[in-house]
Amino acid sequence: MATGGLAGRAAEAVVERAPSYDKRWSDHAPVTVCYDF
Repeated sequence: MATGGLAGRAAEAVVERAPSYDKRWSDHAPVTVCYDF
């Protein structure tokens, strides 16, 4: 979730989760976003 201005500056986004279902410890996964300022 971001404002329009901040979303427009997003350069890259990654959902960081384990590569396979059996390796995941949760159904949640962190999201990392890099912004150009």
